Formats: sequence, structure tokens, C-alpha cells
Amino acid sequence: MNKKMVFKQKYKLTPTILSIILTLPACSYFKATDSAPETVKIPEQWSSASTKKQQFVGPWLNEFSAPHLNTLVAEAFQQNPSIQSLVASLTIAEEQTWLSWSAFWPKINTGIGASRNQRSNASGFSVSSSRVNNVGFSLDFMWEIDLWYKLGNELNATEHERIASVSDLQAAQLSLAANITKTWFDAIVAGQQVKLAEKTIVSFKNALNIIERGYDRGIYQALDVRLSRGNLLNAQGRKEGFLRIQDESTRLLESLLGRYPSASLEIPDELPVVSKTLPNNIPSSLLNRRPDIIAAEQRFFASDQRMIKTRKNMLPTIQISGSGGTSTQKLKEVFNPEYLIWSIAGNLTQPIFHGAQLHTERLQAEARTKQAAADYAQVALQAFQEVETTMAAEKWLSKQQHFLTAEAKESLEAERLAEEDYIAGLTDIITLLEAQRRAFTSENNLLDLRKQRLQNRVNLYLALGGPVLTTPSK
Repeated sequence: MNKKMVFKQKYKLTPTILSIILTLPACSYFKATDSAPETVKIPEQWSSASTKKQQFVGPWLNEFSAPHLNTLVAEAFQQNPSIQSLVASLTIAEEQTWLSWSAFWPKINTGIGASRNQRSNASGFSVSSSRVNNVGFSLDFMWEIDLWYKLGNELNATEHERIASVSDLQAAQLSLAANITKTWFDAIVAGQQVKLAEKTIVSFKNALNIIERGYDRGIYQALDVRLSRGNLLNAQGRKEGFLRIQDESTRLLESLLGRYPSASLEIPDELPVVSKTLPNNIPSSLLNRRPDIIAAEQRFFASDQRMIKTRKNMLPTIQISGSGGTSTQKLKEVFNPEYLIWSIAGNLTQPIFHGAQLHTERLQAEARTKQAAADYAQVALQAFQEVETTMAAEKWLSKQQHFLTAEAKESLEAERLAEEDYIAGLTDIITLLEAQRRAFTSENNLLDLRKQRLQNRVNLYLALGGPVLTTPSK
């Protein structure tokens, strides 16, 4: 049923007034925008796309094949305080919609009152008095007829804001899932780096023992011993640094889950492996997928509806008011229809002069609408930039991992050869220490790069705005 039919059936207006109302929506000055604001020109294909084949982005958390991670994210959706705050905000937005809907209906109040009056009369040398009791029952109502659909504009605005609140919640859940996943990767890699440091410490200790024995036999110099000990101490210090990072990551992860940060959460030993190709949806689909873009769009529509409302505030307003009840001196007669009194009135109010209030409110509303349109365009532009950047980064990270893998292999072999040559007296201690340092650094960098690739994949899923879990938590 369209608006014209609603006006006819709801208000049963006279033909003259009805004709005015029916022509009002046709006026572009009072017509709401029915499409999203313009953004940058959107290409048909991502510039950083690796393939032209279009793929659907499903629940991306399943890509990591880690049921424990899914469980943690589902727990966070239920326990995280920030999510619970947004759930409460959504409830407020839903109730605000009902408040706007209630404005369409008359306001009815009822009450019972009682009073006693005393009057004194002087006549000659005597004074007499009389008392009068009055008891009354009242029923009052007031109704503003939404002649120009101003209340409807406000109702539409609150409905758009409700949808925006839903999208805010979805965006927060998406961001929370991404943060949990990336922090989970941080904790795993920190644990792997601790183990790498421990392996390096064992290797350095073995080398130090060989050098100390050689020093006792006069084969090596004191400088060799000192440098080897310094190398070992450096590795032990790095281990403590990785332990600190592991502790911080675990506590942060527990905090995101809504738990007490006790660093007692069990963390896996290995990073997951993602072998699937990059998702590659068309760019325009991003506008209908990302919750933050949807929220910005809905807030634009809400501002537009309120702008239309401020323009209509210059039009006449019709109010109907009435009252009824009884008035008597005896309580038992308060509901007797013989003592009924009533009144009904209607008034048509046309704004003439309100200072600059109505004009200023309209200009402010128009400016807010332009602001909301610009905010929407900025959010969309940021979204496109995030997708393009993460898709391009995947290419560079993939190539970088290939080189680092080869470097780590070569560095480990160089360390082995340097240790053999040093024991055989074919090289000096500086070469050995440098080979040890390079071997540790290359392995550590490779661990960190694997984490970066996984986190970049999470950033891409976050940028694309796909669903998180197969069954979203409510």
C-alpha cells in the first residue's frame, strides 16, 4: 500500500486538502533521496586481482581450519563488553523507532480530582460560612494529524538509524573476530620464536663449550670466549623478549574474549595453513557487504529524512484536542452521565515568525545531510583502498616468503659449515658468530612473515566484509 492510500484510509481528508497532500510528494523539495550518495568511479575488476574469476566470500574463519579459534570467536561475541554495549545500543535504537511510531496516535490522559471551598458571609453582627465540595472525573486527549507526513519522516529516520545500529554491531563483530584471530597468530608465533630461541641457545652453548675447551688447551684466544659468551647472552635475552610478547598476546586475547587476563589460555604450537586463492568479488559488491558502508548509507538516509522534516516545519499544523468528564459535589455521582461535561476543539497553526529558528534548523539539517553523504563516500573510498592494498600485499608477501625460505635454508647450512671450519681452524670466530646470527635472524624473519601473510589474509576478509561464522552468534 502506497502513501497516498494510507493518507486516504487513515485520515479521510476532504478532497481539497487531500489534493494538496497528494501533490506534495511530487515536489522534489519535499521528496526524500532513494539512492546512496555517489562515490568514486568503481571499476569492474579489482586492479590488484590475481584472477578474473569471481568468488563468493563465505564464513572466512573456516578458511583457517581451526575449530578452537571458531569457539573463541563465538565466545567473544557473547562475552566481550564492547559487543554487549552495542547490543544495548541496538535495543535503544529499536525502542526509539517505537517512540517515533507512537507519535502518530492521540495522547489520552485520565484523572480524578477533588476540592473543597469555604465561603464566609457577614450579616449584621453574625458571620455565616458555607462549604462546597466538588469531585470530578476527566478524560483528555490531543492528536496532531500528520498532514504532511512529518511524523512519518521522523519514523523513517529512526528506522534507518536502527538498521545502522544493526550494521554497527555486525562491523564490531567482524572487527573483533579479526583482532582475535590476529592476536591468536601473534601468540602462536611468539611461542614458536621462544622455541627457536631455546634451540639457538642450545647451539650457542655447544659452540661455547667447544671454544672454552679449546681455550684451555691454548687453541683459541680469550677474545673468542668472550664473543661466544656474548652471543649466548644475546640469545638468552631474545628468549625473554619473546616470552614477554607471548604473555602480552595471551592476556590481550583473553581480554578480547571477555575473560580475566590471567595468561592461562592454551595456545596451539603451529600456525594454520591457508591454501585457497584470494577471494575476488567485484568491487561494487563491497557497497552491499561491508557493515560500515551500510551503516554510513543508512545514516545518510536518516539525515535526509530529517532534512525533509525541517522543510515541512514551515507548513501548517493541525491539532485536535478534547476533554470530557463529570463534575459533582458527591463522590458517588462522579461517574453519573447526567453530570457529564465535554469539549472538543481543532486548530490550524501556520508558522509566521519564529525568529531564525525554523530557517536555521533547515539549513543545519541540509548541512548534516551533505556531511553524511561525504562520510559515506569517505567510508566507501577507505574500503576500496583497504581491499586493493591487502590484495596487492598478498603478492609481495608471497614472493618475500619464497626468498626468505631459501635464505633460511642457506643460512642454516652456512652456520653448519662455519662451525666446522672454525673447529678445523679454517676461519675466525667473527665468521662463526655472524653465521650463527644470520641463521637465527632468517628463521625468525620467516616465522614473522608467515604470520604477516595470515594476518594480511584476515585484513582482506575484514576489508571485504564477509560473514565470520557459519552460524552467527546472536
